[in-house]
Amino acid sequence: MEHLSQQIKALEETLLRRHTRLDRKMLQNLLHDDFEEVGASGNIVTKADAIEWLLREDDNTQWSLSGFRIRQLSNELVLANYCAEKMNSANGIIKRSMRSSLWKKTAAGWAMLFHQGTSLELADS
Repeated sequence: MEHLSQQIKALEETLLRRHTRLDRKMLQNLLHDDFEEVGASGNIVTKADAIEWLLREDDNTQWSLSGFRIRQLSNELVLANYCAEKMNSANGIIKRSMRSSLWKKTAAGWAMLFHQGTSLELADS
């Protein structure tokens, strides 16, 4: 199970990298054809909409994740949970969120089927 956890974590980290977010083909491979995301507004985001948003994302964004864990729901389905920290290197603003993703194993490998992030408030320092 540790190998599977490392594999899914690496895929999550790949999706957070700027060079991945600029590569339409890579995004199409990492996101399942039936991908959906519940956006911050509560709206459902499709694969096509998510890819377009990722391609336009601010290139000053740096990501890190912590508390990564998975639950294998079946041989073909894994739930990943973690905390993501997003820092804008241009203005120093940091945002944190708790994230959940469902990964489905396909003939081509693992692909993200579902994603949702919930914003966390940073405590005042």
